Amino acid sequence: MCDHKEGNVIGLDLSWSGLVGSLQSNSALFSLQNLQWLNLAGNDFDDSEIPSEFSKLKGLIYLNLSGIGLTGFVPPEISLLSELVSLDLGLNHLLFRSHDFNMLVHNLTKLENMILDHMDLSLVVPYSFLNLTVSMKHLSLFACHLQGKFPTEILQFPYLENIILQFNVDLIGHPPETNWSSPLRVLDVSQTRFSKELPDSIGNLKHLKTLNLRGCDFMGSIPSTLGNLTKITFLDISGNMFQGQIPDVFGNLNDLSSMDFSHNNFSGFLPSSTFNLTGLTFMDFSSNFLQGTLPNNVRGLPYLRELHLNANLLNGRVPGWLFSLPSLNWLDLNSNKLNGPIDPIQEPNLVQYVDLSENEIQGPIPGSFFDLVNLFDLYISSNNLSGNIKSSELVKLRNLRLLDLSHNSLLSLTSCNNGANSTLPMVIEFHFSSCNMQRFPSFLNASKYLQVLDLSNNQIHGSITKWEAEGWESLITLNLYMNFMTGIEQVPGKHLSALDLRSNSLQGPLPALPQSLLYFLISDNELVGEIPPTICNSSSLVVLDLSKNKLGGIVPDRLGNFRRLTVMDLRTNYFRGKIPTTYVRYSSLRTLNLNDNQLEGSIPQSLTNCYSLEVLDLGNNNINDTFPYWLGTLPNLQVLVLRSNRFHGDTQNFNGSFTFSSLRMIDLSRNEFTGHIPPELFENLKSMKDIQVEKSGPKYMGEYYYQDSVIVTMKGSDFKLERILTSFTVIDFSSNHFKGSIPKELGELNSVIVLNFSHNSLAGNIPPSLGKMAALESLDLSSNKLQGRIPVQLTDLTFLGALNLSNNNLEGHIPLANHFDTFSNDSYDDNSGLCGFPLSKKCGNDQEPESPPSTVADESETSIWKIAAMGYGSGLVLGLSMGYIVFTTGRPRWLVKMIKRNPQKRRRIRRNGRREN
Repeated sequence: MCDHKEGNVIGLDLSWSGLVGSLQSNSALFSLQNLQWLNLAGNDFDDSEIPSEFSKLKGLIYLNLSGIGLTGFVPPEISLLSELVSLDLGLNHLLFRSHDFNMLVHNLTKLENMILDHMDLSLVVPYSFLNLTVSMKHLSLFACHLQGKFPTEILQFPYLENIILQFNVDLIGHPPETNWSSPLRVLDVSQTRFSKELPDSIGNLKHLKTLNLRGCDFMGSIPSTLGNLTKITFLDISGNMFQGQIPDVFGNLNDLSSMDFSHNNFSGFLPSSTFNLTGLTFMDFSSNFLQGTLPNNVRGLPYLRELHLNANLLNGRVPGWLFSLPSLNWLDLNSNKLNGPIDPIQEPNLVQYVDLSENEIQGPIPGSFFDLVNLFDLYISSNNLSGNIKSSELVKLRNLRLLDLSHNSLLSLTSCNNGANSTLPMVIEFHFSSCNMQRFPSFLNASKYLQVLDLSNNQIHGSITKWEAEGWESLITLNLYMNFMTGIEQVPGKHLSALDLRSNSLQGPLPALPQSLLYFLISDNELVGEIPPTICNSSSLVVLDLSKNKLGGIVPDRLGNFRRLTVMDLRTNYFRGKIPTTYVRYSSLRTLNLNDNQLEGSIPQSLTNCYSLEVLDLGNNNINDTFPYWLGTLPNLQVLVLRSNRFHGDTQNFNGSFTFSSLRMIDLSRNEFTGHIPPELFENLKSMKDIQVEKSGPKYMGEYYYQDSVIVTMKGSDFKLERILTSFTVIDFSSNHFKGSIPKELGELNSVIVLNFSHNSLAGNIPPSLGKMAALESLDLSSNKLQGRIPVQLTDLTFLGALNLSNNNLEGHIPLANHFDTFSNDSYDDNSGLCGFPLSKKCGNDQEPESPPSTVADESETSIWKIAAMGYGSGLVLGLSMGYIVFTTGRPRWLVKMIKRNPQKRRRIRRNGRREN
């Protein structure tokens, strides 16, 4: 653009012109000193700095340098462009010094538009923005690393129309609490730390079109004045802490097209007025505590494309008319309490995504449901659906990519072979877990795109035939966990990466595996023979679980050379010989479980190459070795189980390099260790001190395809934890030949839950420091030679639920403080010098109560805490097995945290007599 009078260039638009190189200070651009308008946006001046020569263009009114690869500090000379009305430096790697920014906002007194998106303003104090001219109309500071408190006064600038502060996650602020009236059209403070309540005066923003408060810290109730924003088109207040009933005041927001109230604490009923907004295309009220039924007037939303009401408390039947909305293509109602049958669908619409999972929907799926021919994804899992689905009906969904009907135990599927049309040609994932399937779905054999097939926890018998295996050429994941399979003629799929065959009745030798396999789980079957040499061709294996079979022979040494292998679980088989002696350097091995075999020899020191090792379980073998001090160099080792072997010698050769700094469970029980228990060991166990409770809930060791488990001894009985809490801590040195005293250093391990030194030859007094082990829930010092009094400090162990001090030489009065009077006689048997309640032997001048305190647990009413099945009956994640622990009283903290019931869990008794969980 040129000045027609003088012929000078006054405007230059080179945006998105493909310019590359650098922006030089000697550019001819800076000779255009009459320039008023300059746009260089969208070019590539790779890593150039802003030349200070821009100060020569003193007549500039409009300057756009966005997204051109600029870097470094913004030069102070930019503040000399005092005529600027619009400045855009966004989408660059630029930084502002605090002083330079203050000069800029002080000098640019005509500035109305400022865009600094994705710049680094971490050095700028937010209060500097108060020096902006009051004529500011557009301020965009998207993702600028602003931190501190943003001035509330800026939101009240008299001409401000748009303010965008999104994604400044450390920026604090709040809206004006009173007298808020401005021409704002866009207010976006999403993903910041703006907080407090929304004031009633927000209703004064009559021109507001976009209100985005997503992911902030707002709280309190929604003001009814929100209904005054009659020009609003986009309303998002999701991800806050709003609560209470949503006011039913939205009937006049006729321009509103998108509203999102999800992830708050709203309760009460859905506001019916929102379902009269005929312009709505997106509605999301998910993840609240809303209740009631779906309003009938939802059908009056002709342009609604997405409806999200999942994770609430909605009930009632699923209306068929919901699927007839003319524009709806996304319907998400999962995790509610919708019940009753699904009503028939009269006029199927264009819906492509439907999620009705985790409700209480009953009865059969109506036949009209299969007229939704545009469906891509369908989730109806975890309901009470029943009846039989005929494959001839199902295959009407020709565009279906994902189908999940899992966890409907009364639902079955009949496979009909009616030619080439009886297939789902586009299906990628098919989930039919925990239903009532009897055979493989033959109509899937022609589904050439099928990648995930989950038929776990069904009643499928027989073998995978070669014909079936060849039909799934694209298969990546196959889950047949918990069925009645007896054989595998051929492993399906040339590209298979995950195969779960656990808990079947598979017989014969291990099947040949494809080289693509990453996760192979075939535990709890009846396989025999040796591990074939061909398994070493599957060098990409990440998880190998062959446990609970009848396999034998030698464990191939080459398994230790699998660099990607994270889990090797061979427990409960008949393997003999030595532990594989070679483990490749920088191995990824995280779990090595060889428990309950017939292995012998020593532990190979090449295990020190496994820097990632967290779980080493060698229990219940014939290993003949001394204590492996060198394992203490492994920085991540958390669980060490050597129980029931032939380990011998003392355990005192510790030095500074054997720290065991991450160890949380150590079990040396039922061996032949001798000598004193080394205090140095307990000084190093830093992971048994000051464990913080996870605020997000319990966490378990393991990964998606595999969960670690362990056997623990408490109250003289063994029980199995199918999942290991990351906060569960155990020290078990029982049934050895240890002598000497109990180290007082144990008292520093204030997060230990189980301590067992029973059946040794320990002598001396019980150290009072044990009273500092605040988390202790099971203490067994029985069958030793301990003497002296029971320290009164033990009464400070308020979580102690199991105590056994029997078969020692203890003497004196049994402490009765706190809950110590709840333990029975068994806890103190065969200590001839002990006296006082609960023993019948009285102490010197004691006055015994006439009857035991009411808190004493009667032996006939001993609490039996059953460990509930904590698993996913059809998934790849293992749960806690059935078991029990007997306590005289109390509810141990770790056990209570672990007992969670799964409503979809089914306990089945197999025909061959084996119990399933």
